[in-house]
Amino acid sequence: MRMVPIIDGIFWGALLIMLGVWFIVRRSVPVHIPVIRIIIAVLFVYAGVRILARGPASVDRNTAVFSESMMSYSPDRSREYNLIFSSGAIDLSSAAPTSASIRAEVNVIFGSGTLRINPSLPVRVNMSSAFGTVESPNGRSVAFGEMVYTTQSYREGAPALDIRATAVFGRLTILP
Repeated sequence: MRMVPIIDGIFWGALLIMLGVWFIVRRSVPVHIPVIRIIIAVLFVYAGVRILARGPASVDRNTAVFSESMMSYSPDRSREYNLIFSSGAIDLSSAAPTSASIRAEVNVIFGSGTLRINPSLPVRVNMSSAFGTVESPNGRSVAFGEMVYTTQSYREGAPALDIRATAVFGRLTILP
């Protein structure tokens, strides 16, 4: 039996009971209590305790949260790679499109990452950023907005590795 779900239930149950009691007695008790501030503070404390109790948790092998990670392409796994409050490397150099294009999504949110691609394969990277930076191998970068990077072997309409690379308050560097 896991303790964290029991603690979660106790926490949320106690918080809802206290909030309900406060709504009932707030008109009859002449004391002003800053309940909203207290609830926000308690939620922050709860989030911190939960992270400490569970450790840096990730949803799947292609997502890193509060950790450092190395991810690589696998045809049988999800093609979405996320670095959230993390740093790491994503290796898509082995993703070789044959008869159909391969689509992948790389997201860096409040972190930093490197994306490895094979420059001899047809690759198209749609780079977008909001308050962050995505740097391409040719030295161009996007800090706010969108830009497209393609390898020399990329041909429009032919099978290719099609990557959507996004950085939000983070940095993503694409390396050959």
